[in-house]
Amino acid sequence: MALFMMLVGIMGLVQGCRSTPPEAPIEGEILVGQGGGFTGLYSGHLVHSDGLVFRWSQMPGQPERLEAAGSVPADSLQPFLRQLAQWEREQFSVTGSSNIIAFVEFRHADRRYRLQWGLGEEVSSEIQGFYVALLQFLRRHLP
Repeated sequence: MALFMMLVGIMGLVQGCRSTPPEAPIEGEILVGQGGGFTGLYSGHLVHSDGLVFRWSQMPGQPERLEAAGSVPADSLQPFLRQLAQWEREQFSVTGSSNIIAFVEFRHADRRYRLQWGLGEEVSSEIQGFYVALLQFLRRHLP
């Protein structure tokens, strides 16, 4: 009986030590930047979930232009991807417009989820904080 109780105790310890499995990484891209004005030029960064970063620009009616900019730690990028995925699931929307706009776009699985607001427009502190944190993250890791 004592042996049985000891085995039950050990099994409980083993099961108690199990941790929840890590979440699978989110695949996709984040496009972040601003643009508009009289030239219509939009520019920023395109960040792949594997950490590769490109400087991005696009003129009206022209294809996107990409130039390698460096890389960021892919695991450190995951919180940004997870937040965008959550906002997309919740159908959270920011669709301001102005002469010049700021934007964050989540591209994945042939879908695009975009938040945009006019520069100078009031935007929630949550969105503004996300945008600033993402830009600071890129500045810290890119040459």
